Amino acid sequence: MTGMASTIWLPLFALFYGAVMLYWVRVSMIASSSGDGFFSAGHALSPWISALVIAGASMTGWFVLGGSQQIAEQGFQMPVLIVGGVLLALPGTLFFKRLWFVAERMRVSSQAEIFRVYYQSAFLVVVSVAVALLFALGFAGLQIRAIASFIDLLTGGTVSRLSASVVLGFILFAGAGIGGMRAIGLFGVIQTVLAFAGIIALSGFALIWSGGFAALNAGLLELSTNDASAGLFTVNGVIHFTSGLGRGGELADANTALANLSFAFALMGFQASPLIIKLVLSTGSPNGIAAGQTWVTAGFFGAVIAFCIALTGAAGLVDRDLALGGLFSALQTGSPWFAAWIFIGIAAGVQLLAGLALFVAGEGLIRHIYRPYFHSRLSKQGAVTLTRIAIAVLAVLAMLMENLTPVTLSALAALALPMAFQLWTPLLGVTWLPWITRPAAVTGVGFGIAGVLLTEPLGYQVLSFFGLELPWGRWPWTIHSALWGMAANVAAVLIISAITNRSALGPEAREIRQLFSGLLATSGKAQGLRSTAWSVTLAWFFLAVGPGLIFGNGAFVATGESGPVWLLGMPSLWAWSLAAWISGLGLIWFLSYKMEMASPVHVAIPPYEPPLRLKKDKSAEEQERLRILILTGAVGFALTVLIAFSFGG
Repeated sequence: MTGMASTIWLPLFALFYGAVMLYWVRVSMIASSSGDGFFSAGHALSPWISALVIAGASMTGWFVLGGSQQIAEQGFQMPVLIVGGVLLALPGTLFFKRLWFVAERMRVSSQAEIFRVYYQSAFLVVVSVAVALLFALGFAGLQIRAIASFIDLLTGGTVSRLSASVVLGFILFAGAGIGGMRAIGLFGVIQTVLAFAGIIALSGFALIWSGGFAALNAGLLELSTNDASAGLFTVNGVIHFTSGLGRGGELADANTALANLSFAFALMGFQASPLIIKLVLSTGSPNGIAAGQTWVTAGFFGAVIAFCIALTGAAGLVDRDLALGGLFSALQTGSPWFAAWIFIGIAAGVQLLAGLALFVAGEGLIRHIYRPYFHSRLSKQGAVTLTRIAIAVLAVLAMLMENLTPVTLSALAALALPMAFQLWTPLLGVTWLPWITRPAAVTGVGFGIAGVLLTEPLGYQVLSFFGLELPWGRWPWTIHSALWGMAANVAAVLIISAITNRSALGPEAREIRQLFSGLLATSGKAQGLRSTAWSVTLAWFFLAVGPGLIFGNGAFVATGESGPVWLLGMPSLWAWSLAAWISGLGLIWFLSYKMEMASPVHVAIPPYEPPLRLKKDKSAEEQERLRILILTGAVGFALTVLIAFSFGG
């Protein structure tokens, strides 16, 4: 049976999956005859398609591969993972509706273009593109590497990890590079359904092979009574004043309440990233945002995380043979065709994220950097062609990094979420906080990036290479780099906004402010609930993912004659997190509908007519920039090779 799985089922399902994908690529190519069709699906994706694909990209492969593995290794010390659906839905509730109307008014289709229109800042444009590159090369690349390793395992080495990476890279290019945004949207629905069906089926097998829910929790209870493993079921205090991982801090002591809270902020960076905002701005109507964020992301898919992924991780915690790799091996032995189907589903979820990341990164490099600064006369069709080339190059680069430089890949992946979280301040300036000035937004993001780099391995290892040793390591005081960066970010924003002219806005920014104070003004009823919303949100964060988590250590535990008794038949922190997920779902509903942050609005938004400006011939200036760019790139490449040969052995 194992040989059959290796030689027939997985390749057969993969071939069928590829054929379906190529069909939708062909459909998308026919429908996308213009540049707008390739880059934004003609701004006509159905709201239900966007809702599914946003949820799928937000929570599929990386939660299965990372979340279940972390629970299997570290237990329930990071319960923030279990309420991931709520945390991922919150930024969308806050930003999506207003950003969609900004894009509709200004006729733009990406986060970088919104930053250019509102702040007139090249720096924020570059940061947005850089975040997309981190997701494409690091965050998604690391998951593709894991999927390629599973293919090697499932085929018994018949298909090597390198060969699997090449095939996966080609599929990614075919979907994103050829079909464009329309193909990502249409085929993304299939990928999302496959991914979540695979997750649910995998958790079902984990539960069955654990002997059922009662037997699984009996195994967990036995672990909790062992002094060596009792810490797997508690949050380890509020904060530990260590110097961070690698500087005296140990992973076993890093799972504090502040670690959970700061990691929650990192998760909230994903839906503020250029990837998800690209999907939102390619949608034909904003009237599905509230339902999508409440019932799809926080509701159904949040339940999948809270139950299915937690179950899979708990099974691996009790029995190491039922960890993710062991589950696939057991499935392969007992039912190879089912193992192949589940694997294709999980791989589809990873590919959805990776394809979207490659597409947004390629578009950013060509449309938002190369075209406006180096070749403003580039035609739409030329931009499409160059974007396809950029996607192909990025796919090859990701494949090389997956196989040749996995440590660098991991370091880049660690930066993606905290870097994306730093974009919250300029996004808040566009949507909700008009007092955030252009200098404040730019300076804040710059300080936030510095805060992230200085508390992540890539940053302090680069400084160490040049002889500057920092006195701390990764995540000092058990606080994730996302929160360290945001602390610096917010401090800079508050100070700079206080000393700069808040009325110094361009005509486009003033137009956006008028839009929010006019057609999209919040009703008096919602304004009257503002203090309630603040109170409820802060209380939820305190109890669900903040210092209040320490109450969850013993909230559902009683002392019996033979030892501790779990009142709900499951670990106290798991039960606490399930209660946090249910209340968090109510919070998302309240913010979306009652506070009107994402509620449907039926108004027509006419396009903005910019003031007439004289066009200047910039060809000579652009050629000089291009020459400097090429020269700088050549010198940088030469120095990199020289350093590699000098210090790399």
